[in-house]
Amino acid sequence: MELPHITLIVGTLLVATLVGVLIYFMLYIPRYQRVTEQKEGFFGGVARGSGYPDCLRTLPEGSQILDILTKKDEINSSPDYKELQLILSKLACLKKDLMSPSGVVEATRYQAFETAHDRINVAEVCALCISKNVAPRDLDIIFATWRDRGEVLLRKLSTEAQLNTEELSRVEALFNAAWNDVYDIAKSVCLKTDFSKQNGGSTAGGDVGGYEPENLTNMRDYTYKYGGMSASGGNSNM
Repeated sequence: MELPHITLIVGTLLVATLVGVLIYFMLYIPRYQRVTEQKEGFFGGVARGSGYPDCLRTLPEGSQILDILTKKDEINSSPDYKELQLILSKLACLKKDLMSPSGVVEATRYQAFETAHDRINVAEVCALCISKNVAPRDLDIIFATWRDRGEVLLRKLSTEAQLNTEELSRVEALFNAAWNDVYDIAKSVCLKTDFSKQNGGSTAGGDVGGYEPENLTNMRDYTYKYGGMSASGGNSNM
């Protein structure tokens, strides 16, 4: 007669144990981010969705250039305009990633590869920079390609938008300022330290330069021109 009661008690305890284990896992097991979720940090603002070009808060010259070029509405649909916008987005997002304290390729990974102005994908450029595995010549070629293609697109779009001389000079100055800004940051972050150019070192690849003690800096030169005791103790008059 007592067997059904025992079975009921055991079943109740088993269900309670399973519920307890389930609640434990829900409360104490960390929730991992899915691959499809896109979460961005606060450094430099968001990468996409806040305006044009991408990462515009990091490189304000980019949005100024696009604002001047959209003097005529039909420019927005031009393939040249979209490519220039992409170049500005890559420069801005590369600056954002290189200056980020996280050291993670985040903003640049959203940028599309374009054969007209890319040597390698900009996200790969960022990764090489963070790991300091890019050669100076390669970095120069990558940035020179962006600069040269951007200048060509600027001239074409300025003609289509019928910009006057003052406006043309302004967009060219803004583009050069933006390019130089990102290029200077890239050289300081991407390349390995050249010790030969620091602290007055020699140019022989980081050799230590000469050192003169402070107690000798104000002493007159010893020429031994008019006699006196030589370094060996001998007398020159003899």
